[in-house]
Amino acid sequence: MPLEAGAATGKPDWSLRRRLLLLTAVATLIAWLAGGAATFFISHRQSDALSDQRMQSVAQPLLTLTDHEIDEIRLAGGGVIHVDEDPALARHYRYQVWSPEPAQLLLTNGDAKAPPIAPFDQAGFVTREFEGAPTRTIVAWSEDRTKLIQIAEPLALREVFPYSAFASLFGLFLVSLATLLAIDTWMIRRAMRALQDSATQLTQRSPDDLRPIEVSAPPREVRPLVSEINALFRRFANALQNERRFTSAAAHELRTPLAAVKVHAQVAQLTRTAADRKRALEQLLIAIDRASHMVDQLLTLSRLDGMIALRTGASPLRLDLIAGHVIDEVRPLLDRRSQRIEASLSACEIEGMEFGVASLLRNLIDNAMRYGPPAREIRVTVRPDAGRGVAIVEDAGPGIPADERERVFERFYRLYNDSDGCGIGLSIVRTVAETHQAKIDLDKSDLGGLRVQVAFPANPSPPGPARN
Repeated sequence: MPLEAGAATGKPDWSLRRRLLLLTAVATLIAWLAGGAATFFISHRQSDALSDQRMQSVAQPLLTLTDHEIDEIRLAGGGVIHVDEDPALARHYRYQVWSPEPAQLLLTNGDAKAPPIAPFDQAGFVTREFEGAPTRTIVAWSEDRTKLIQIAEPLALREVFPYSAFASLFGLFLVSLATLLAIDTWMIRRAMRALQDSATQLTQRSPDDLRPIEVSAPPREVRPLVSEINALFRRFANALQNERRFTSAAAHELRTPLAAVKVHAQVAQLTRTAADRKRALEQLLIAIDRASHMVDQLLTLSRLDGMIALRTGASPLRLDLIAGHVIDEVRPLLDRRSQRIEASLSACEIEGMEFGVASLLRNLIDNAMRYGPPAREIRVTVRPDAGRGVAIVEDAGPGIPADERERVFERFYRLYNDSDGCGIGLSIVRTVAETHQAKIDLDKSDLGGLRVQVAFPANPSPPGPARN
């Protein structure tokens, strides 16, 4: 049974969906608690303000009503009396009516021997201890400043309303919390559906199934991931197709040189004289060289196809230095053929893949050597031209007719069957040129043969697939 990703790497396994749900639940709970606390404190403050207004609205009517009661009590010759025995008012308030000078209690609904609820000089509302409990007090004077009334309300009675209101809202908060969590869960699952569908399609396909992933209405954040995966599949499919095409063509084309090697080897085996054996072995060496050259070209083409299919990145290059290295590599072959190269290499910078550019120049020079007559010159020119990098290779060979200049770029197409070429060189040249968005021009050289000019752009886009 395959190991899970976390177990295979030794790292803890975790779920993105569960983590998002947990973070959302925690954030929702914090927001709910913060909202509930803010609601409670605001409602508590508003309840205190309303209670203060209610005490103030009670003070003046009581002071006005007690004037008549006190006058009647005085006419009757009575002292301080308890006139307010209303249980509804007594449950909420304690009040005292005083005459300030001299200080004399005139009316109360509490204990007649109790001290003043608050100092006579109190201004506004004050919270203090009264009758052993925290109490909210107010002092109000009559219009003629001959009497004052003091009212006290226990804070415990004030807190009954906000707590009861909050308790009634608590159930609503719980329902809203559960609703928010349910909505968050549904939205996260819907957002994660694209990833789940992508993972399902990837795990249920065979290794060679490179079809694009199809996801219905993916979210904006998932689209780049799906797009890049599909682009990767396309590059792999292109690389696989190139590999299959290369394998098929290579197997077909290698039959001829390998068959030639076998025939020459059999001829050498059947020869009777030393001279015949020498000629047979020379032909065998030529056949081996051709087969080796074809294998080298096929390997170069395969490597280029792989680099292009996977879009290996470009880098700054000196075209003149690369051309100089290639010329140094082929000098032994030039000496063998009694050929020479006239090189004019000016400093020139381009953007590209060094291996590809070197392969392009090597094949152009190799073709000029193969098709050019012995003891003749080959001209190689590298120069900047209007921001472009231009490489020109000229020879004194038979050239290419105008009506054949497109077909010679096809793989394994040979214009001259009597040559020792394998029909891949110009295909490599075109592949590298198209990858670098370079332009190839074939023309007649003033040396009498072919003139090939490759112009590399100043600022090419990143390397992409080249057509075959």
